[in-house]
Amino acid sequence: MYLWKYQASAPWLAAHETELEQTWPGAVAVIDRPGRTRVLVQVTCRTRAEASRLDRRFGGTTESLGKDWQQKFLAAAERAPLRIGRRLLITPHDEPASDRELAIPAAGAFGTGDHATTAMSLRLLEETTRRLAPGWRLLDAGTGTGILALAARRFGAGEVLGLDSDPRAIAHAQANARRNRITRAKFVTADVLRWKPEGRFEIITANLFSELLIAALPNFRRALQPEGKLIVSGILREQTAEVLRALAARSFDLQKTRRRGKWVALHARSGRSRKRS
Repeated sequence: MYLWKYQASAPWLAAHETELEQTWPGAVAVIDRPGRTRVLVQVTCRTRAEASRLDRRFGGTTESLGKDWQQKFLAAAERAPLRIGRRLLITPHDEPASDRELAIPAAGAFGTGDHATTAMSLRLLEETTRRLAPGWRLLDAGTGTGILALAARRFGAGEVLGLDSDPRAIAHAQANARRNRITRAKFVTADVLRWKPEGRFEIITANLFSELLIAALPNFRRALQPEGKLIVSGILREQTAEVLRALAARSFDLQKTRRRGKWVALHARSGRSRKRS
């Protein structure tokens, strides 16, 4: 096995990422490192000839991987922290080193935030809360490890509510709240389609499959404050247009789109309801 590496600019990545993923499915990694304008693109190749094709076309470097390359890379990934803006560092450690760190160890099928959908949602959440006065409320639908809800408390939320239909996810989220000594974070086992909002929220985050997300939009609309912020992910690129139409039909105004590989995350604002004729 061989590993091809390339230091890529944002325009280069936008132009070539889809092509790389289609040619080498499951073998492409894009590593965004704090404080650097370029990202590191890596492609795991079965033969040197494959890596040489990439070298000839794009440049970069190639290294031969040893027999234990999978174990080495998994260990490195487990140690790598995820920086969210300048306000938060997410680590797989057992406890945080400061109130600017969030410790989220991997637990079974529940990860530490490095999946593209979660990472994009975290960055959108950090961006949209920079100028909010402390004390706002957040609802996190499909909370998983609770990472978005707990990050919101680090970003200034006065209280957060996380919903998930899987009791195991709720147990992990509650454990992570205790691990990080975060209070005023409530996690409830609930079906997001049947859940009845109590009060309203300034921000809702939802990392859900597109079909469930679209079905939940009426509930989200009822739960949001006027001009509240909705951050959604779990959307495949080919499903984006359908989700955008559903958002517009529920009077959500699109503010920002993020794309990473085959995944899309959206930031929308709750606008005024349209009168029905």
